[in-house]
Amino acid sequence: MYEILSLIDRFGLGIVFVGTFFEGEVFAIIGGFLAYRGAYPIELMASLAFVGSFCGDLAVFLFARYFSDSRWVVKWTKKPKFAKALRLVDRFQAYFVIVNRYVYGLRMPGLIALGLSSITVPRFLALNFIGAGIWAGIFTTIGYVFGYSITTVFQRLEMMEQGVMIGIGVIVLLLALFFAWQQGGSVIRDRLFSREERAERSRQAERKPGE
Repeated sequence: MYEILSLIDRFGLGIVFVGTFFEGEVFAIIGGFLAYRGAYPIELMASLAFVGSFCGDLAVFLFARYFSDSRWVVKWTKKPKFAKALRLVDRFQAYFVIVNRYVYGLRMPGLIALGLSSITVPRFLALNFIGAGIWAGIFTTIGYVFGYSITTVFQRLEMMEQGVMIGIGVIVLLLALFFAWQQGGSVIRDRLFSREERAERSRQAERKPGE
């Protein structure tokens, strides 16, 4: 587990930026956790989460706006979640730009629906700027505040990992002893049976002369 933490510390900047560009909350929380560990300043982590989220949402929006005939966009428009996102865009256009990233499963269809809607690019940029800033601040802070809890979880996982390895070792040892006993037991049984057969033959041979 500590190897995982060292890798996160080492590549934290790239993980937070790329993760928030393509995905979301988990990587912003990781940024806050890294700030808690003292690997990077919390301002840097929040800024990276903001830039990643802002650029990721903007890229999808612009692609849907200017490449609406592409297979990727058309494929998304045929999914049930897109219809739901489109209804929300029609009803809460400006508000939806800000809250879309908080709704699980609607970030991608929501951005495509926004790209195909009547919202202007400057309006989307302004609202996305606000939304990404609030979002990055919230989840980076969560990672920072709960950094102690996250560290405790990793420590417990480390203990569990050691316990699991010991348990596996004990199970393997017991299985090895069991199979060894099975094999050894069969050999012992064969030897016992062969001795009994020899003894029976000798008894029968002794009886024949006196019959």
